[in-house]
Amino acid sequence: TKDGDMCVVKCTINNLPLHFIFDTGASIISMSDVEATFMLKNGYLTEKDLKGKSYYINATGERHESQIVILREIKLGDFVLKNVRASIVPNQKAPLLLGQNVLNKFGTMEIDNDRKLLILKSYK
Repeated sequence: TKDGDMCVVKCTINNLPLHFIFDTGASIISMSDVEATFMLKNGYLTEKDLKGKSYYINATGERHESQIVILREIKLGDFVLKNVRASIVPNQKAPLLLGQNVLNKFGTMEIDNDRKLLILKSYK
C-alpha cells in the first residue's frame, strides 16, 4: 500500500506481521533495535540468529555500526524467502526498510499506483 509518498509492504518475519517501507536505496533489510529487542524477547529471533557486527552508511553519508541478523523466514504475499540477512541499527526511530537483498530475489517489481499495490514476480 502507498502511505503518502512511501510504499509500505506487509511482510511476516519469523511469523511476526510487520510493515516495511519499500526502499530501493537500502542494500539489505534494516530494522531498529526496538523491533529487534521485541523480536528477541518474544521468540521471533534467537541469539543464534545474531551474526556479528557490520557497518553501514546512512542517507547523510555518516558511517554507523549495526548488528547483522539472519531472518529465518520472510513471507511477502505468496512468496517465502529463507535465511535472509538483515541489519539492526542502533536508532529507535529507524523505520523498517525492505532492502535490495530481498528485492533482488524477484524477476520483476511493479508499483501499481492506482490499486496501491507492489507487484512482485518470481524468476520462474
